[in-house]
Amino acid sequence: MNRNKIMLAVIFTLIALLGATSTHAQAPEWSKVNAAANAARDRGEYAQAQALYNQVIAMQTSAIGASNPQVAVSLNNLAGAHHEQSMNTQAEQSYKRALAILEKAQNQSVSLGRTLNNLASLYQDMGADAKAEPMYLRAMGIWKNLAKKDNAGEAFSAVSLAGIYHSHNQDDAAEPLYLRALTLWNVEGKTNSDLAADALIHLAGIYHFRSDNDSAASMYARVIAIWQKTGEIEKQEGIAAQAALGEIYRSEGKYELAEPLLEGALKGTEKLAGSDDLQVAASLNNLAVLYYCEGNYQAAEPLYRRVLDIRQKNLGADNPTVLQTVEIYATLPRHEGKSVDAAKLEAQAARAGVAHL
Repeated sequence: MNRNKIMLAVIFTLIALLGATSTHAQAPEWSKVNAAANAARDRGEYAQAQALYNQVIAMQTSAIGASNPQVAVSLNNLAGAHHEQSMNTQAEQSYKRALAILEKAQNQSVSLGRTLNNLASLYQDMGADAKAEPMYLRAMGIWKNLAKKDNAGEAFSAVSLAGIYHSHNQDDAAEPLYLRALTLWNVEGKTNSDLAADALIHLAGIYHFRSDNDSAASMYARVIAIWQKTGEIEKQEGIAAQAALGEIYRSEGKYELAEPLLEGALKGTEKLAGSDDLQVAASLNNLAVLYYCEGNYQAAEPLYRRVLDIRQKNLGADNPTVLQTVEIYATLPRHEGKSVDAAKLEAQAARAGVAHL
């Protein structure tokens, strides 16, 4: 379950639905119970929160009727609490009850769209993309026809629907939705938010896969700038973004731009995985290749030595990847005029039956 995604969708719905305040005499009473439920939920006391939300629903149903949109607010709250606990059946039931209310109510298009987002998000978290997709599409239709646009609700629908298409390799459908979400977040002043970063990193991957390096580099650079401010750059996705952009720059001969990115990726990988992990060997290899391309064999040699040591330790001396590393490593001493050392390494590769470069 993606808690951040759930909370985003639920918060959107509550903002939309809480616009009207009842003047009924009993409203303050259920408002206090609702506040207690929200507080319990914030503390992680979900059983208490769910009981209190149910109490609110009962009070509202008695006072203003089961079809009042304010009941949909409480149903969304209850569904969200269930959703966060992966109580998916209960969450689905509450979201559907909220939808049934809003579909019959007047002037509730925004609330309906955001509740569709919530239910679709539940289905997406359950892996039921076939159920989630039509919900998001229906919400997108609502956003399109609104006189006063709901940028936040539409952005959530767009990026979530894009995520479904991207996960099914339908990138031609995903791309315009990610771009639409970015446009909407720009309007909302969230150009440098985590929300924008999520769309940027997926667009970067799409463009990189297409070998559209200019577009991919632009997206990677933007997301890296965001993550450097938030600390996400030190996590796995941030490290991968640095490595990907570094490799693009290296392939284009932009070595000065590539070096700090590949160094950052190496440092981050060592911090996460430890010094002897195969992921570290891959990062070392990327940086070593950069130095090799620059003709800086003296800098490349110790990196290849570490690559070789790590791969031998993890894979064994006769592994094809290890033997290929030996072969490449053997070229470095010869470039540096160390023919004796080169001959020893080349002989090691030859004994394993690997052809020389």
